[in-house]
Order: sequence, then structure tokens, then C-alpha cells
Amino acid sequence: MGNEEDKKTDAKTEERPTETLASLAERIEKANSESRAILAEQKELVARNLLGGTINSGVQPEQPKEETPKEYVKRVMSGRV
Repeated sequence: MGNEEDKKTDAKTEERPTETLASLAERIEKANSESRAILAEQKELVARNLLGGTINSGVQPEQPKEETPKEYVKRVMSGRV
């Protein structure tokens, strides 16, 4: 029965594709270069956002409230001019 188990283990090993260290290193280098490109692009976008300022979309600036003549008189009489 030991031989049957060895054959099953060998069959499982043969089914998996084996990759050499060179091909694995090549894949890692390719992934690293892609990561560097993405990082450079992200840095550029962040720099553009910082230099471009901010946009307060959806936020309306507060409109100054118009003062009625009565409010004006009250303010002038209180000395807060």
C-alpha cells in the first residue's frame, strides 16, 4: 500500500506546472515595474491636486445678510459701527 500512496503523490506533483526560479523572478520584476509606474502616476496626481487647490463642490458660500434700516439704526446707536 505504500507504493500506491507514493504514486498518488507523484501524480499530484506532475499535474502542477513547475516554474523555474528564473520565470518567477521575471514575473516579480514585471510586477515591480508595473507598481513603480502606478506609484509615479499616483505621485503626479497628488502633486496636481495640491497645486491646483481645492474645490468645495456642493458647498455654497454664505451670502451676507442685508441689513434693514431698523437694524442699521440699532447697530449705529449701540456703537458697533
